[in-house]
Amino acid sequence: MDLELLKRFYIVAQEGTLAKASERIHVVPSALTKSISDFEYQMKTQLFNRLPKGMKLTPQGERLFAFAAQFLSQAESFERVFNEKEDEIEGEIRILTTPYVGTHWLIPHMKEFLKKHPKVTLQILLNNEEIRYLGGADIGICPFISQQENLTQELLFPLTICLFASSAYLKEMGMPQKPEDLDRHHLIAYKENFYTLLQKNWILYVGRSTDLPPRKPYIQVDTLDVMVQSALHGMGIIEAPDFSSILNSGLVQIMPDVIGPQVPYYFTFSENRKKSKKITRLLSYLATKGK
Repeated sequence: MDLELLKRFYIVAQEGTLAKASERIHVVPSALTKSISDFEYQMKTQLFNRLPKGMKLTPQGERLFAFAAQFLSQAESFERVFNEKEDEIEGEIRILTTPYVGTHWLIPHMKEFLKKHPKVTLQILLNNEEIRYLGGADIGICPFISQQENLTQELLFPLTICLFASSAYLKEMGMPQKPEDLDRHHLIAYKENFYTLLQKNWILYVGRSTDLPPRKPYIQVDTLDVMVQSALHGMGIIEAPDFSSILNSGLVQIMPDVIGPQVPYYFTFSENRKKSKKITRLLSYLATKGK
């Protein structure tokens, strides 16, 4: 198996289009197209279905993608271990996490850590989709990654989904007293087919009979930041995790006894990095920060 072709296949699969993949690795689309064709010939199978809007993995491509993610992650991890001075806290740390956690939880906490360890630099990678592999990251701060071996995953905090709205909205529309009351309110939800930690909008189902369709959202958005801002501007009720940044935002928690699903977040890294002082020191530091 040609390692360079495997890398190109993996990047195309990640990006979903040849145009985005070519921009990422600075290769013209025609050369990338030839690389994929050559790799399919080498593997003796079709790896992608070519669609008008992009490249979709075939079942054989899905299997190879899972292998490539793990193989390339381990190869890069080994290279970083090989060049790392285990007894010193220095060098770059690449952290992969979700946008809201990265922006509102991780970044505010990192100033103190970097001040204590001035030889450390950071690269923070934000991913709006489900994190299934670390890829080129040293650390993932994300929900549990299943079906991948050789990972250490230490619980950092559990997020609990709650309901929120602004006081202005509640003054105008009234305070819901029970989940069924949500049927008469403006609900802000994630857009269809958008990845969420729960794979569905809990707010559209809570208190709803299973033989009824989900509630219709008043507004659909594609990030938690936009959702929170929509609620702050009095546009409706949202579901959001019980982060301190949300609890202290001025939003009012609705029906505190009605609690949604919990999403545990883990500090995840490759087992062969257990001796890395900068990683273990960062784990010890972040484990004290809570939500």
